[in-house]
Amino acid sequence: MMASMDVLTMVLAPLVVVRLTRFINSDVLFDGPRSKVVTWLTDRYGDDSKLAYLILCPWCASVYVGTVVGAAWWAWGDTRWMAAVMIALVGSYLAGFLATREGE
Repeated sequence: MMASMDVLTMVLAPLVVVRLTRFINSDVLFDGPRSKVVTWLTDRYGDDSKLAYLILCPWCASVYVGTVVGAAWWAWGDTRWMAAVMIALVGSYLAGFLATREGE
């Protein structure tokens, strides 16, 4: 049965996409895998590899991340664990975002 889209999901899901896209594009914890994939792609397709660009470009990667988040919501959106994961990711993003702006 398909989960219904509620206001909470409409607020949380885009922020989950933002957090996961940032993790893929620029988070230090993902440097190793990102570097290996980009190196492999540029070695195979050249320094101007469009496939590598699709990973490094937040506008591009967010489409794929959004597709995965949407599919996960479709499959498990009515479960408590999905809500917990979404809240954890949104909390992570908001905490990081606000922490970098303290003292401005």
